[in-house]
Amino acid sequence: MPTLTRLLLVLALLAGAVFSVMWALVTFVRPDTVPITQSVPIPALEERRAPVAPGAAPATPAPATPAVPDAGAPVEGLR
Repeated sequence: MPTLTRLLLVLALLAGAVFSVMWALVTFVRPDTVPITQSVPIPALEERRAPVAPGAAPATPAPATPAVPDAGAPVEGLR
């Protein structure tokens, strides 16, 4: 029985050490938050654009479609 008690005591001390390290990290370490912006090229829009000659009036823009964010793409404003 003393061996079981010693084992449980060592395991309890190790668990206490792990939890105290986790508490210290949560309490004292603050992450640096910086905004990240990444431009994503859209090939379909780039193909529709025609080059504008110097001095010529630009063509009327294509009708705007509502932007639906991709599931894997980051969305501005969310943290």
